[in-house]
Amino acid sequence: MYRILLVCTGNTCRSPMIESLLKSRFKALDKKIEIKSAGLYVVDEKVNPLSRKVMKERGIIIHHKPTQLTDKALERADTIITMTSQQKSQLFQNKCYYKVFSMRETVGFDIPDPYGMGVEEYRNCAKMLDRAADIIVENLIKAGKV
Repeated sequence: MYRILLVCTGNTCRSPMIESLLKSRFKALDKKIEIKSAGLYVVDEKVNPLSRKVMKERGIIIHHKPTQLTDKALERADTIITMTSQQKSQLFQNKCYYKVFSMRETVGFDIPDPYGMGVEEYRNCAKMLDRAADIIVENLIKAGKV
């Protein structure tokens, strides 16, 4: 089974949102794939309420608890996607992972962090993640990964 790991800063906003979007899309396509998310610096114990709210508006429930990124998770994944190019750089400070890609490399744009902002910023983030999820699914299917 192909494994994707999505990484953001705190694992409370962006990565749980796109994790849920991708799981929903692959389930609808009846495709088997493992999708998980983790954060570089996890301090909160719950997904941000605004992340949950904007995903619920899209008919998606987030079933996730923020998870600290570990070496084991990095090793286990077939592909690792960070929300920004800067986050990718942070992963490369200590180790070189040939399977780490930023959203910019994967879908053509970084995903800005809505943390600490209002619901409209979260909705804009969800729109970007929705578009990114479509591109990721299309690329994985074309590449024969799923």
